[in-house]
Amino acid sequence: MPTGRHTGVPARQQGRKIMKKLIIALASLMVVACGSYDTAQLQAIPADVKQSIHAAVDNGHRPAVVVGLINPQGVHFYAYGNTHADGATPISAQSQFAISSLTKLFTAQVLEEAVASGAVALNTQLTAIWPGLVDNADTQLIHLANHTAALPRNIGNDVLVSNSTEGLLQALTRSSQLPAEHEYSSVGMAILAQSLAQSTQSEFVTLLNESVIEPLGLEHTSYTPNLELLAGFHAGMTPLETPAATPSVAYGAGGLYSTPADLARFLQNQILQQRSLGWHRHDSNGYTAFYHGGEGSGHQTFMAYRPDNQVGVVLLTNTSADDALQDIALHLIDPRLELPSFEHPPYQRLSDADLAAFVGTYLLAENSANNTITLTSQEGRLIYHERTPEGETVRRSPLFAIDAHRFELQDVPVTIAFDEESPDANALLIFGDQKLTLTRATN
Repeated sequence: MPTGRHTGVPARQQGRKIMKKLIIALASLMVVACGSYDTAQLQAIPADVKQSIHAAVDNGHRPAVVVGLINPQGVHFYAYGNTHADGATPISAQSQFAISSLTKLFTAQVLEEAVASGAVALNTQLTAIWPGLVDNADTQLIHLANHTAALPRNIGNDVLVSNSTEGLLQALTRSSQLPAEHEYSSVGMAILAQSLAQSTQSEFVTLLNESVIEPLGLEHTSYTPNLELLAGFHAGMTPLETPAATPSVAYGAGGLYSTPADLARFLQNQILQQRSLGWHRHDSNGYTAFYHGGEGSGHQTFMAYRPDNQVGVVLLTNTSADDALQDIALHLIDPRLELPSFEHPPYQRLSDADLAAFVGTYLLAENSANNTITLTSQEGRLIYHERTPEGETVRRSPLFAIDAHRFELQDVPVTIAFDEESPDANALLIFGDQKLTLTRATN
């Protein structure tokens, strides 16, 4: 699970302490008593969660937010904002969103239903489904579902443009010993969907409808959007065009549209059946949680649940914005985690080309422990990774762009500011009234 917010008020540190002590002090502020409620017993969305959602919308971070809490008491929604930034139609639990990679959870359930019916087994090999297939790793369906098939993360543009199953299956010509290390793969989930369709001599859409959508009564979940229900797409508060339709070859990895109400019903079934296939797992603070997110060109979605108390959360918004909105869902999963603040101006999303000048390894001039801080660029965001001289990770966290030269560390009040005139020069790490110098060691 993405890092929860562990914040509080650290004791003032005497002088300019070494970075190791600074980060340990921040990291030690693990969980504070932010919520005094038990989310398993709630019968409505708490007032502090509503307040956080209001701040996200009212302070210009996004047009609208919908949250749904699933617990043993029922399903509880709260929606705030409008379907379009320049409109007046209120968002609701019946508004439709592009759920992007949450589609993968539907694909995983199709696999589970196919196994239950005896159509396939988890260990069915792809060579048994596709005659003449060249698969140099003896891939099984389970390897695709749990992302251990040693396949690329993203589907190539040539495959998408040609909408070619044959082109998609070319990824299987790699040589690898399976199961490989977990590596998230849209390619693998797309192959899984195509393989399930092939094994039953059916279309994947038909399988999805018959085994998941219709049995669960998901009235507004489809690869074709309902334009009367569809929320507008935005980057921040700027409207975007509706994205192009997802090619059918990629249906296993993304492309579904759904509503908060439908997703809550889907999640209720996942909780009831204690499903974990296709989910990411997080173990922390005495419990296990499963989670998955989806982000497309103008919508963001997130789902999570805890098996121990049967609490689940769906969170949807009609924009692509770079902030900590997801922490609202994490707070409902564990109320000890702090709710996000949206008092700051909306963060910017920079290109990898813009971030290239900042990528490298840095040393803190005041750090006698010789910890290293490595900044890498990933999908338009800098990633902060601090290690001890022995290679032990002290902290790994995204950095949010305040502007083109200043970045904030997620979850803690630390800013890294680069010289605007010469971004390759030293940077300052700012914590409260302390300003510590970062010196570039390597590019």
